[in-house]
Amino acid sequence: MAKDKADQLILDAAKKFRDDAQDYWQEIYDQGLEDKKFVTIKGAQWEGDAIAKRKAQGKPTLEINISRAYVQQQINTMRQNRPQAKVVPVDSGADPEVAKVLEGLIKDVEESSNFEDARDTAAANQVHAAVGFYRIVTDYINEKSFNQEPRFKPVENPQAVLIDPLSKALDGSDMAKALVCEWVDKDQVIKEYGKDAVDDFETDADSDWSNYTDKTVCIAEYFYKEQIADTLLLLKDGTIEFKSVLLEQVPEDELEQMIETERSTSRTEIKWAKVSGTKVLEKGVFPGQYIPIFPVYGEVTWVENKRHIFSLVHFAKDPQRLFNYWKSTEAHILQKNQDEMTIVDDRGIAGFDEWRNPSSAAYLRFKATDDSGNVIPYPTKIGAAAPPVGILNASESAKALIPDILNMHAPQMGQDVNQQSGVAIGLLQRQSDTAQFHFQDNINKTIRHSARVLIGLFPILYDTEMVRRIIGADGESELVKLNAQPENQDEQSKAINGVLNDMSLGRFDIRMDTGPSFNTQREQSFTLMMQLVQSNPSLFNIVADLIIMNSPLLNSKEIAERVKMLVPPQALGKDKIDPEQAKAQITQLDQLVQKLTADLESLQMQLNDKNADRNIEMMKVELQAEKDIQVAQINASSRSDVQELRGVVELLKQRIDLSNTPQNWLQQGEGVDNYAPTTAQNTSLSEGLEPPPDMSQTEVESPATEQGFLMPEESAQPENLAPSPDQIGESALIENGGMPPMEQQDGPQF
Repeated sequence: MAKDKADQLILDAAKKFRDDAQDYWQEIYDQGLEDKKFVTIKGAQWEGDAIAKRKAQGKPTLEINISRAYVQQQINTMRQNRPQAKVVPVDSGADPEVAKVLEGLIKDVEESSNFEDARDTAAANQVHAAVGFYRIVTDYINEKSFNQEPRFKPVENPQAVLIDPLSKALDGSDMAKALVCEWVDKDQVIKEYGKDAVDDFETDADSDWSNYTDKTVCIAEYFYKEQIADTLLLLKDGTIEFKSVLLEQVPEDELEQMIETERSTSRTEIKWAKVSGTKVLEKGVFPGQYIPIFPVYGEVTWVENKRHIFSLVHFAKDPQRLFNYWKSTEAHILQKNQDEMTIVDDRGIAGFDEWRNPSSAAYLRFKATDDSGNVIPYPTKIGAAAPPVGILNASESAKALIPDILNMHAPQMGQDVNQQSGVAIGLLQRQSDTAQFHFQDNINKTIRHSARVLIGLFPILYDTEMVRRIIGADGESELVKLNAQPENQDEQSKAINGVLNDMSLGRFDIRMDTGPSFNTQREQSFTLMMQLVQSNPSLFNIVADLIIMNSPLLNSKEIAERVKMLVPPQALGKDKIDPEQAKAQITQLDQLVQKLTADLESLQMQLNDKNADRNIEMMKVELQAEKDIQVAQINASSRSDVQELRGVVELLKQRIDLSNTPQNWLQQGEGVDNYAPTTAQNTSLSEGLEPPPDMSQTEVESPATEQGFLMPEESAQPENLAPSPDQIGESALIENGGMPPMEQQDGPQF
């Protein structure tokens, strides 16, 4: 019961608003509809009773619709100069890269929902009927998706839209209520909402065409703003949000611990209801803070507190009517006097039936004399009457009034003006563009507001991680990640707070870029570049890729990429440092330096280990060499002593007579053989050292010989080397003829 009561309140509010808005807008709508019919429907340029009266008098009612040409000129000029919405960051939390993504998303919505149709329909109604509309709706992407996306929708009949009479902004951003009527299939309404829903929501915008088959029913969408009391919270992590929103994500007890400060405020909600004449069919909340209905006004003038809105042709209707009148009068006079008249004497044509219709007769007979023989004058032709000069001047004067009132003269209308210079023609064109610029400017304001609405919808509709298409100004598209976690170094550099393309951060605004469309600009650029190349052919090698890219060739981009390879690097700016490219290169170099540093440290550790091993080996080699030197010195010393002893023994053998040796010398002591060195003794003397090398196999001269201890074996010796008696004493004399011979030994025995 409570639900029915609430629905009835909504229905009553919608009907009350309908009545109030119709009282305000109906006069403007009726005037605009009359202007639209004036240049569109045959007979609308004459008063109704005038047409009937002139028809009864046999007078023509011509309509030479010159004003329509000016209307179409303005509409087509606006179609050529399509404005582009540019997203600009406003605060420190707004990232320029995210601004580019938002701009690409706006163009994607325009492309996918055919915004050109919605805009062109609104612009045509603006020029024809003073007011036009388009709207934004939200709908699911497809039948199997839970994600919604915004779409533009045209409004063909502006009289079916009623907006807040208190709204004064030219873009409608301040409206608090709006009502949009639409005629839908009656059977579909019965199927979805029941038979009790089939009742027209009556408005003055009803017309015969909307329900001529009695198969449709008028359904209205009612939008209204509500201010909902709420609390704005500032959390300890810097987050600012309404309490009602945060409570949907965090329990209240946890939220209380996160609050830094708070204040009481209110938030705006756009309530929406679909109603018929007797029933509320659906209701809900439209996301965002603006009603998604966008008016496009013509010429707006405020007189005291009353608003007047005029179409392009409104003030040119009287000159158009005057021109039609004088042209119709001129045609009527010419029609009456177009044939030549023949004057005859009835006596001469009496009895000849062909004179009843002279134009159809093959020949005409005539009596030259009467019965009395008197001469009858021959028939005489009189020429057609010329139209009055005043009528001709009046029609031309009325015709000239139309461009004077509209301020759209010959140059803008494509007419040749041979008697004026190019500068003068340009000034006239600029004057005409300025005179009607308010039409273009008003639609630019509305497009800017609708782009702001889209920016407010994106964070609400695109609140999860997803991939979306964005479209650039040149029409090229690419896929971007929204609300995503970065996966590589490039994405990490673009991410803010660890999130790539976060739709909820920052504040952005819209500015409009007006002018020719991208294709028109490309054609103009191609023409200008061809003129430059013709005046200076050497420029072609520098701008060849740009000329081909802007040309109408089918594969211009592919060809331009190939031609670009032939353009000198200096012309492409490759000898200059690109900041973005330099930044990327520095990052790569830093990574390479870090890798090389790690590799160098690893190699240094390995090298240190190898140096330690090499030092040990070198120490071993040095110790071995030192040992070998010591052994060699010992062996050399021992060998020199032995050699010296051998020399002495040989000398004694030669000079001492052993036969004279006392017998007791030969018997006392040990035998000579006992003094022969043994292997064991030599080993004990060496104290564990390696035996000396075999010097017999080498060519090294004996150290003893080098140092003068021994005489060369082949050197001449004195014959008498026997010691004198005073040197050796008497005991040295041997009677038996000398010492017995000694065996050749490796070394002396000690």
